[in-house]
Amino acid sequence: MTNRADYLALGDWNAVCYQCGRKRKASTLVKNWQGFYNCPEHNEARQPQDFVRNIKDNMTAPWAQPMPDPVFLDEFCTNHIAIPEEAVPDCAIPNTEPIP
Repeated sequence: MTNRADYLALGDWNAVCYQCGRKRKASTLVKNWQGFYNCPEHNEARQPQDFVRNIKDNMTAPWAQPMPDPVFLDEFCTNHIAIPEEAVPDCAIPNTEPIP
């Protein structure tokens, strides 16, 4: 069976449309965005939403600093007695008597 593509064209060859399967000359087919060759009437444009780009969202803080090193006290508040030279600052309670 002959087709409209069955003629001699030097430097051209027969090819098949990826969409409809008709035999055409390769010079008449067009390459679509997916890389397949189609008839010009079956060629489809790429969806414009494929080209939409978002706005970069910068979620980093404008500045940051590391946490300070923990502070450990050498002395613990075990003696709440306000006796001179034995009381610990911020620990002694005034007017407290020692427990016997």
